[in-house]
Amino acid sequence: MQSKRTFRSNMNTKKTLLPLIFLTAACASPVEYRYARGGPELIKNEDGHVVGQKELLRDATTGEQYENIVYFTPRKDENGKIIGYEEPLAPGVVLRDLNGRRVGVRYSDLRSKGTNPNNDGVTVIITKPEE
Repeated sequence: MQSKRTFRSNMNTKKTLLPLIFLTAACASPVEYRYARGGPELIKNEDGHVVGQKELLRDATTGEQYENIVYFTPRKDENGKIIGYEEPLAPGVVLRDLNGRRVGVRYSDLRSKGTNPNNDGVTVIITKPEE
């Protein structure tokens, strides 16, 4: 008889938790943002370098507006001169020239972090062929 009570107790718990789990999953649905204006607006410094971008986004369901500002990290050569900027993205980094054009990417390779923890990852730079 003890086992029947335990079984009923488990069934009541499952009946209570299952709707709560579905309700939590429904409330955690992703928010869909769309551009409120044409697209990202470039941010330039006093030297004319593109140092970031600003996006004005709007929630598609509520209409609430959200401003997302991303500043790029300067990329310097051996002498300390700024030669470009890095835009952080989920899989790695996008490399940009001083005018804001994409010129390459850098991916972090987690496999090499154990043997070389200071490694920035694999960098691929695409250059325009010389004429």
